Amino acid sequence: MKLYAVTHSPFAARVRLALRIKGLDYVQEAPPGGGTRSPEYLAINPIGKIPALVTESGLVIAESETIIDYLEDIRPEPSLIPADEAQRIQMRNAIRTTELYVVPATLRLFGQMDPAKRNADMVEAELAQLRKGLGLVQAFVDDAPFVAGGAISKADCIVLPTLLLCDLIEHIFKVPQIVAGFPVLDSYGAKARQQADMGAIWAETEAALSTMLG
Repeated sequence: MKLYAVTHSPFAARVRLALRIKGLDYVQEAPPGGGTRSPEYLAINPIGKIPALVTESGLVIAESETIIDYLEDIRPEPSLIPADEAQRIQMRNAIRTTELYVVPATLRLFGQMDPAKRNADMVEAELAQLRKGLGLVQAFVDDAPFVAGGAISKADCIVLPTLLLCDLIEHIFKVPQIVAGFPVLDSYGAKARQQADMGAIWAETEAALSTMLG
């Protein structure tokens, strides 16, 4: 399999974590043509985002959560889906609140990265939305190394890299301790990074981000 991604992307980290947990072999490549909007990459993934996975049969799968679902289908064990119904619901609630109420604010903030063009009022509004979203996510996260059920799940693949995304927002906008304002999330992140697979992906992504940011 081929994964179109860059190591500094927290969104790619979601899929890289799932691939690592599943023990699946893959080759990672940057989008061809110099970026995600190049004609070469758009011919592969019309959405124009990373990550995208190309299977051995040539099937192109876009969007990180969809890719993780595919990996679960082709390699059911170790499972990323809790067997217990309540834990599955908790997992799904954690994922959806992250995707609906945290990630959009971070993406809008990335549009304000240039200090010369930054709208301070918009930044404050989006930071408020980000904090509100993190509060919602926290309601579905255990104070443990894993989001739900005492074992790694798809929720960890989504939530943990999102905390790294929040760290990136802190760095760019010089706003300290965004995640630290949510003790359960902060504790979860610290404990999760002690788990071998999650810690390795966090460290690799964080190091690549540091290199990119200089």
